[in-house]
Amino acid sequence: MSSTNKTQNLKLNNWIASDKPKREDFNMDNQIIDAALTEHKNDVVSHINQEERERWNDYMFSATYFGNGSYSRTITPACTFPIRAGFIFSSNRPLSVIKFSANQKYNYAAFFSPMVTTLGVKLSNDAKSFTVTQNSTAATENEYMNLNESGVAYQYVLFR
Repeated sequence: MSSTNKTQNLKLNNWIASDKPKREDFNMDNQIIDAALTEHKNDVVSHINQEERERWNDYMFSATYFGNGSYSRTITPACTFPIRAGFIFSSNRPLSVIKFSANQKYNYAAFFSPMVTTLGVKLSNDAKSFTVTQNSTAATENEYMNLNESGVAYQYVLFR
């Protein structure tokens, strides 16, 4: 005889002491469980696929480079996505240094994206690399971009 009671959701057998389970009861429960799990697993509306999971989990990338002093330097990060935005800052300098006596400003940070960038950095057309500059002459009136100063550590954070 089947069970006296059934579970609330899947209506599986829920025996009491006086019930006498049969093999077909267990087989029927297994078929119900298998069908419910298969339906749940195949529900693409409620679940994301592996490509979506990787894309959502891999939304940013961060790394460090050390300045080599050259005027222009292209950085090609090991991130797995096209760069949509990023920022660079010196790990051991303030974001900006102002020398009032000389009326000069030295920037050690920058922001970039395909649509807008600050001075001293440019995103490549394929969005897989960016170029930083180190100015020995002012980029604007009295402003110097120091994004590749020799021996300075720079951190960059990139976003998908």
